Amino acid sequence: MDTKSIELRIEGLREGKKLSPDLLDVDELVNLLSYAKDFLYPEKNHERSRVSIRLEDGSAVIKFLVAGAVAIQSQALLGELNANHDLGLLKPKQTEAIHNIQQFISMENFTLQFGLSEKLSEGLTITRQTEWIHPEEIWVDEELYMVGEIVDVGGKTNPNIHLDTKEFGTITISSDREKLKEDDKNRLYKKQQVSIRIKKNLHTGEIDKKSAKLLAFIDFDENESADEYLDRLIAESKPYMDKIEDPEEWLKNIRGYDGSY
Repeated sequence: MDTKSIELRIEGLREGKKLSPDLLDVDELVNLLSYAKDFLYPEKNHERSRVSIRLEDGSAVIKFLVAGAVAIQSQALLGELNANHDLGLLKPKQTEAIHNIQQFISMENFTLQFGLSEKLSEGLTITRQTEWIHPEEIWVDEELYMVGEIVDVGGKTNPNIHLDTKEFGTITISSDREKLKEDDKNRLYKKQQVSIRIKKNLHTGEIDKKSAKLLAFIDFDENESADEYLDRLIAESKPYMDKIEDPEEWLKNIRGYDGSY
């Protein structure tokens, strides 16, 4: 397989000495490897060949041996990013990786270069002073299912439930008064799955926890298998789904798509 070398080269001083790999903590190395991998392979389910790494002196240099096509595509993107600093060119994981890299080098005023080893000067250079152009934020409505413990229910003027989740912490989910009034189950301090509508950033994937609205309580049996649970949800939703004349248009509306992007 044709491979090429992509490298992170970090320059600066630490402990009064010129930076070298042995002056980097193991956690810093692991984090930098993770950031670089996220930039090179931003898709969650992206199939990739084995990535080899090499540490070299001459500042602190981390080299990645990756597939030639990946290296060339990444170099082109890094060069364009270096020219205009527009984060709108990137996928969410790549944007997060760049922010994390800059946060690292800013702590001790390092300079970092990222690109093809033989064309490093044509890649991306980041310093503490590097400023970025952020894409216009586009928020869309998305339907999500969340599981957590309900720790509060009610509210006189703004009825809501407070759901304590592992993934997002405690989320305040607004609800119609009638929906809570008509619910005949005591759900307080019990594990509960809910269907909610919430705002999601189209570029970063970030959710706006303040925008959550309750669609339904989803009752489930913890002893029920995943297949049984899925079959039951499909059966329960079928009468509603059968009424939808244009599923594609319905899905666009659910996601907040208006054709402008």
